[in-house]
Amino acid sequence: MRNPTQLILITAFTFLLVSCDSSGDKKPATKPESLVKKAAVGNATKGKALYMTCATCHGQKAEGMLALGAPALADQEPYYLKQQLNNFRTKKRGVHEKDAFGSQMVAFAKTLDSDGINDVIAYIKTMPSPTHEATVEGGDIEAGKNYYNMICGACHGTGAVGIEALFSPRLVGMQDWYLERQLNNFRAGIRGKEAGDTYGAQMQQIAEAIPDDRTVTDIVAYINSLQAE
Repeated sequence: MRNPTQLILITAFTFLLVSCDSSGDKKPATKPESLVKKAAVGNATKGKALYMTCATCHGQKAEGMLALGAPALADQEPYYLKQQLNNFRTKKRGVHEKDAFGSQMVAFAKTLDSDGINDVIAYIKTMPSPTHEATVEGGDIEAGKNYYNMICGACHGTGAVGIEALFSPRLVGMQDWYLERQLNNFRAGIRGKEAGDTYGAQMQQIAEAIPDDRTVTDIVAYINSLQAE
C-alpha cells in the first residue's frame, strides 16, 4: 500500500507542473498540426525504400525487436514519430552517454532529410497494428491505474492513446519493456535533459515524481491491461 501523503504530494506536484507549463507566456516549440500535415504528404513508395535501413532493427512490419531494443513504430502517431526523428537528427535525444540505443538512432536519423522523414512515416502508417506479449511481470494493475490517472492521464489521455494537442505519444499497444526503459531513462535524466527538447523536459520532470522502480512496473502493468481490453 502506498503512503497516502506521498500520493497527495505527487498529485499536487503534477498539477502545478502542468499548470505552470500551460502558461500563456510560453509558445510551443512547434505546432503539432503542422507536423501532422507535413508527415501526411510523404510518399509511401519512396518511404518503403528508405525504411529498409530501419527494418534491420525495427522489423519488416515496424513491429519492433526486443533482442535489439528497438520499439514498434507501427501504430504510433505520425506527429510523434516525426518529432522524435527530428530530435535524433538534431541531437535533442540520444546523446547521453548512457543512452546506447538512442545513440544508434542519432546516426541513422542523420541520413534522412525532412522529405525522407515524411516518406518513411507515410510508409510506416501503411503497416498493420502489431500485437505484443507482456514481458514486464509483477506489476499491481490497480496501483498502476491510480498512479497513471494522477501523473500520466492528463497528457496521455484516459486510454493512453496520446493527445495530439499536447504532443504526447500513444502508450497503449507499445511494448512494455520499451515503456519501462523510457520511463526509467526520464527518471534518471538520461532522456529529456537536452537543450531544445521542450516536451522531453516536461516528461522528465513529471517522471521524477515516480517514487520507485516498483511504481514504474505498476504503471506499465496498467497500460498493458488497456491493451488487453
